[in-house]
Amino acid sequence: MNSKAKVATASLVLVAIASVLLYIPLTNAIRFNSAEISEVEILDCENFDVCQIRKRWLNTRRLWWFLNHSEIVEIDGTVVALFRNMLVVDTADGQTRILLPRMWTVNDKLMGVEEFFESHLNNTGITIKTLKAEVIDKEGLKIYILLGYEVVEPVDAYAVLPFNIED
Repeated sequence: MNSKAKVATASLVLVAIASVLLYIPLTNAIRFNSAEISEVEILDCENFDVCQIRKRWLNTRRLWWFLNHSEIVEIDGTVVALFRNMLVVDTADGQTRILLPRMWTVNDKLMGVEEFFESHLNNTGITIKTLKAEVIDKEGLKIYILLGYEVVEPVDAYAVLPFNIED
């Protein structure tokens, strides 16, 4: 075997050994110290304060996405039920689910969503203004989110939100 072949073989072996020795520690360091962390890992996080900051940051990103991709839609129908801040409304197109904020102002009075539902919306006709953001819109599948912010009928009511909506 000539000397060039010996040097090339030795170099390849050294590179392979060095790669293995560097790969394992670097991947573990990147994996656990990364700023990009999945939501599952946030829930299992030991440092609670850091996890809260990361969750707040993810929620803020989602809110900005929603606001940038939404349009105002008015929904007419009959109220079917309220489940965990989700209003189920029977419309001409079928049942629609609308997310409702926790607090509402009705006749200058502040009410929780459950109290508002029981006193004004239970099994009645409704007209509600919503923000609609399409998450998926492809052939045969359409997924969108509706956020209610103003009830027009049967009573004038406005959601308590950290931003203002003008239409």
